[in-house]
Amino acid sequence: MRNLFDSLKEYKIADELCAAAYETCTPDIRGAIKTALAFHFSENTLIEEAQEVFVEKSSSGFCKGYKKQVLENLFILIDREYSAPAKFLALVSQAIRANVKQVFVFLDKTMPKQKLYLFLACLELCGMENSYYLPEKEMLENWFSEIQQQNKSRIKLIDCSSCGKNFHNIKPVNIFTDTLQLKVFAQNSQRKIITLAYGKSAAYTYTAEEKEHSCREHFNTLLRASPNWYYDISFAGTQAAAQNYGLGMEFCFHYPKLPQDFFYDTLYFSNLETNYPPSE
Repeated sequence: MRNLFDSLKEYKIADELCAAAYETCTPDIRGAIKTALAFHFSENTLIEEAQEVFVEKSSSGFCKGYKKQVLENLFILIDREYSAPAKFLALVSQAIRANVKQVFVFLDKTMPKQKLYLFLACLELCGMENSYYLPEKEMLENWFSEIQQQNKSRIKLIDCSSCGKNFHNIKPVNIFTDTLQLKVFAQNSQRKIITLAYGKSAAYTYTAEEKEHSCREHFNTLLRASPNWYYDISFAGTQAAAQNYGLGMEFCFHYPKLPQDFFYDTLYFSNLETNYPPSE
């Protein structure tokens, strides 16, 4: 596998570039990313240890067993149209908390500069060492074909792109796109950072009004909301509610949450008990 990664050297994103992107972020964006990471790592608990189980007798009439181990390699592909760094942070934090051994990120360097630098800043704060610029389509497909042939354990891909159209020949693919539409309610002053974090993955409603109530009152208001104006995420709390609904929470995105089994490499076995010698 080492030789295959040597062929990607020209696409490697320099650590210094990620560090520079983070340092040039405005204080509010830097604080937002930090808050988001703290949120995701507190919300996503560590996945249970890998295990091996074999059941010789069961009421189903089958002998069965499975071996479950943490995923060796996870590849995340991000094209120039993907516009939700908040979702990306939610995804990466789940992979890290799942103890995936190696996470690789391929980032399209042709995306708008502001968005590119934002993703680079996220990579820096996540401590992502295996980050590359997205190679040309043909080169990428040939490279994945080779690595899948050489690798003994299963490789999983997450495609952050427009319906997976750029990587349709790379199989299997889990498409992590902006198909889940969110309803976000926020103040006008938060417009820039929220749209930067969620991109096209949300429908926005902005207001200049600041409601005078606490975090708990704000939360209860959302619970009582009519379905006609219910919002998935609200950042309209005042300073009294800032610790839950502002000052960095704009970059937090908890769903969609990938199932824990996604981060496992699982071998499952089942056979009729009649195929085994009778027990003494």
